[in-house]
Amino acid sequence: MGASGEQKERKAPSKLWVPFVIGIGILLGLIFSFTFPAPFERFESAPIILDPIFTLHVVLSTVSITLLVALLVVYLGVYSKTQANFALGINIVLAALLAESLLEYPLFLGLAGRFPIGHGPFLDTADIFTIIAFAVFLYLSLE
Repeated sequence: MGASGEQKERKAPSKLWVPFVIGIGILLGLIFSFTFPAPFERFESAPIILDPIFTLHVVLSTVSITLLVALLVVYLGVYSKTQANFALGINIVLAALLAESLLEYPLFLGLAGRFPIGHGPFLDTADIFTIIAFAVFLYLSLE
């Protein structure tokens, strides 16, 4: 009974870890969306950063990136303990997904040139499904 009690105590923080990571992502996304409007100031129209849909996209993308970083930290720990090829493969896939997310980050896209205004809700819907998948993956990885 002592071993299962210790195991339950160890799992308790993992239940709070996922909402904590999501909260950090939301906070960072809001900070970034209101702090870094510079790449969009050169457009003829009002800065895109004031668009609530764009701000939502920045926040959702930031949450996705924070979940990927958390997953990468978890699986780097798994690989360092086990040296399993499967864990190494997961780390490579997570690193590639993180690189893709960073390269497609809305604030970085503005540095590359003209950003399409009014992308619509479909990109946000894709971000929501991605966040759900990463959050479930992180939760199951912490059990």
